[in-house]
Amino acid sequence: MHNWSLVIGSALLLAISLFVVYRAFADSARGQLRRNLRVLRQRYRQLERAQRNVDSAAARLAKLRSKADAVKPRHGQEAAEAVEDARSLLKIAADQVLVAENHVRKIIVEEYPPQRQEALRRRYLRPSGNDGKPFTF
Repeated sequence: MHNWSLVIGSALLLAISLFVVYRAFADSARGQLRRNLRVLRQRYRQLERAQRNVDSAAARLAKLRSKADAVKPRHGQEAAEAVEDARSLLKIAADQVLVAENHVRKIIVEEYPPQRQEALRRRYLRPSGNDGKPFTF
């Protein structure tokens, strides 16, 4: 093969151009929104998992308290502590959801025209009971 340097050079140029196209997309408004939406969906799943953990720990505690005369006090105390821990983790997960939602809102406000913002918010964010209070960054 006489033109081996052209083959190597074109392969290198292809790799570099693919990287540049990827970075251009990742830094675009759509790329930033997709990245933040991926994080937001993950946070929603974590919140739902934390809520299920609270529900199951509370149900276990209620079951143990209904049979309080047949259960060791240590088991009841451990179940009560498990409920407290699960509620703490739920609060952390809820705070992380708020942060991720604010990141998505920030991208929508800064990168998209006002006529599309409300539709994007309705499409990607869950309705919240914020009582008409504005969000802050």
